[in-house]
Amino acid sequence: MATYHPLEGAAYMAAFGLGTLPLMIGLTTLGPLLTPALRARFRAAVPYVVGVMGVVLILRGLDLGIPYLSPVLPETVQAEVEVCH
Repeated sequence: MATYHPLEGAAYMAAFGLGTLPLMIGLTTLGPLLTPALRARFRAAVPYVVGVMGVVLILRGLDLGIPYLSPVLPETVQAEVEVCH
C-alpha cells in the first residue's frame, strides 16, 4: 500500500521475504544445537528486547527530532482528489 502500485508492493514483499529467509533457515538448522541454558537466557531476554523496541518505535513515531532515532520525513505528498457534487 505504501508504494501505491500493486507490482511494486509485491516486489517489496518478495525482497523482504528473501532477505529474512537466510536468518530463518539458520535459526531452524542451528537452533537445536544451542544448549538448554543458552535457550533459557534467550527466553529471559525476549521481554526486555521487545520492551526496548516498543519504546524506540514509539519515540520514532512521535518525531521528536532525536538524532539517530527520529526519521527525517519527506514533505507530505498531496494527492489529487477529485470532488464531484
